[in-house]
Amino acid sequence: MMPVQFLFLTFAISLVGFACIFVIPAARSPESIVGFPFWILMVWGPSLAAVILSFRAGNLADLLGRVVQLSTVPLVVWVLVVAPLFTLVLLKPFAPDETAPLAAGLVAAMVGFNLILGPLGEELGWRGVMQEHLNQHLGWLEASLLVGVVWVIWHLPLWTIDSPHSQISPALFAMHCMLYSVIIGAAYALSGGSLLPAVLIHLTVNLASNLAVFAGFRDPNAWFASSLVAYVVLAGLSIVIVFARTGQTGFRWLTF
Repeated sequence: MMPVQFLFLTFAISLVGFACIFVIPAARSPESIVGFPFWILMVWGPSLAAVILSFRAGNLADLLGRVVQLSTVPLVVWVLVVAPLFTLVLLKPFAPDETAPLAAGLVAAMVGFNLILGPLGEELGWRGVMQEHLNQHLGWLEASLLVGVVWVIWHLPLWTIDSPHSQISPALFAMHCMLYSVIIGAAYALSGGSLLPAVLIHLTVNLASNLAVFAGFRDPNAWFASSLVAYVVLAGLSIVIVFARTGQTGFRWLTF
């Protein structure tokens, strides 16, 4: 399955959704009734592209099965899954603002909302197709960085409208996105093709960002700046874990 086909379909689908959001002011918020369907279309570009290409290639069942594949996921990967939330707990005492009350129902809504408008719409494509293909030709870390670059570019239109992302410094977001890609790529390399850790890490990363507002990081940039070093450490730890368990440096040209 060629990445060129995947990228063409991904950006075509997502840009159609974005164009609708751009020209319809009432659709600018993903939380609005008008906007939600268009945000779904935009966010689900990568996974829809993956589903279309997998169906055409006759391996759709395999792709969907890997989303719930649990048996090949080692215990250490679950540490990476919960690490973003643990990072929030560690940084909470250093938050610049007061904390705000958070109801259990709101947390449940956040989980569902972020799962739909995030990992489920993206990870079948980014990791299930693009990373899988690149891992066959590059080291896993090289592949992860390349996916990260595309991931950043895919997000860029959101800074041209009044969206939740536009409140975040583009440079900070790009650095975080690259670090997330390394962490998720490492989890994927360790999990025997399972997409479950990719979906869950993507989810906990998003949840940590959302919950940070209630933990005293009212300005999104405060959270993204405060947590940057923690994610650098986590990405570095991910690289070490992959090397320790598989002997892979992540770079095809660098072998021992």
